[in-house]
Amino acid sequence: MRGIDGIGASNPRRILAALGVVLLAGSLAAGSGANFKAVSSNPGSTITAGIVKLVNDKDGHAILTVPGLVPGHTASATADMTNSGDVAADLILSAGTVTDTPASPALSAKLDLEVADLGDPACATSCTAPVTVYSGKLGALTTSPVGPLAAQATHRLRFSVSFPDGGAGADNAYQRARSVVEVTWTFAQR
Repeated sequence: MRGIDGIGASNPRRILAALGVVLLAGSLAAGSGANFKAVSSNPGSTITAGIVKLVNDKDGHAILTVPGLVPGHTASATADMTNSGDVAADLILSAGTVTDTPASPALSAKLDLEVADLGDPACATSCTAPVTVYSGKLGALTTSPVGPLAAQATHRLRFSVSFPDGGAGADNAYQRARSVVEVTWTFAQR
């Protein structure tokens, strides 16, 4: 008589040995692949706020002081603005209080102002051309965007004030007249 799969029924040891091998193979297969585990981490992720800091080489002082400007002449001065921070920002020029003595005729309404961004004062070759930031009457300046200032960059700004010549005797009313304009520099987030 024939037993299972050709194994004789008279040999129970072979049957038990075959079942033992099958059970051992099954337990090894189940134990070797069932517990895969992978771990990955990113410790210490840090976010730091940037710094925008304006350094004005004329801070606390007048940019342009002209004693005795006469019709037909121009006076100029420069100021260097540096972003000593670590992120770029937009530089903005704003006029504050304008004081004319005498109030009428207002000298600030007669004088022409031009503010030009001359770029990096350290540039020696292939420098960018000056960019006019403001051109108009001194007393009409309110807020004027200068433009972007990169981190650790410096731009030189030239202020030029001209006294237009009204002709013979036409400007006599402005003798000893005086205009004082306060300016403020600010950075705006880019």
